[in-house]
Amino acid sequence: MDFKKLGQQVGQLKKQAEDKLGDRAEPDNLKRDAKELREILAGDGSLAEKAKQAKEEVIDRDKSGEGPDAGVPEK
Repeated sequence: MDFKKLGQQVGQLKKQAEDKLGDRAEPDNLKRDAKELREILAGDGSLAEKAKQAKEEVIDRDKSGEGPDAGVPEK
């Protein structure tokens, strides 16, 4: 097994994930998102309603300006 090549592939995958997730790649943000999704899935309603709620509350949060950096001036 070529561990050097495997390490490079892991590094590439990590960079791709960080690029796609943006500020959500931070552990605290991922934990918060997972907790909110867990609460939504445990709630009442159909799976379609839960998916819609998850999209509105978790996925679209940054677009609505309610994200963790909302109101924080950019550097």
